[in-house]
Amino acid sequence: MRLISKTVIIFSCLVMLSACQTKKQHDFDPEAAALARMKLGLGYLAHADESEDNIKLAHYNLQLAAKYSPNNPKIMLAMAMFDQHVGEYQEAEMLYKRITTLNPGDGLAQVHYGGFLCARNRYTEAQKAFQQSIDLDRHQWKADGLEQYGYCAIQNGDKQRADQLFQQLFTYDAARRDSVLKVANMYQQKGADQIATYLFSIVQK
Repeated sequence: MRLISKTVIIFSCLVMLSACQTKKQHDFDPEAAALARMKLGLGYLAHADESEDNIKLAHYNLQLAAKYSPNNPKIMLAMAMFDQHVGEYQEAEMLYKRITTLNPGDGLAQVHYGGFLCARNRYTEAQKAFQQSIDLDRHQWKADGLEQYGYCAIQNGDKQRADQLFQQLFTYDAARRDSVLKVANMYQQKGADQIATYLFSIVQK
């Protein structure tokens, strides 16, 4: 329950911020505030498994972010990730679809949507989302798309496709071998030895 004190601190900060806005309304930047809240919310979400309070704090901050900037695709993506984490799958999918429809050039959203679909055992649909991200041919998103698509493929027993994707990934960005190695260790720690063994082997090729 130690995080209760953090909640109080955040609430106190909000009260002080509200007071500042009353005096100097023109100093308040809703977009900057939204992004700050989003980062804070995602920080709590990253540690959601450590405490239920972290989930509450993540939700609190992400809701504030959405209030400050309701049409910001980054905020919508963060909310979709939160909804996915807590099992609100319909809400998450609606947000993913909204982002990818409003901004089809957002490769990061396509990667996350692909990951969502893969986790929901919808491999064929996930393939399309990952491929759209890759086809945008933008460096960071393309590498992310290839890597996440590769994980999804091997999780679905599609070794041939996974081989192709990881080969493309390492040709495109050799530094990604380190990222895949870290993920392999994570799978091993979770007891997914078959996938871990495959990833260790693909890194060494």
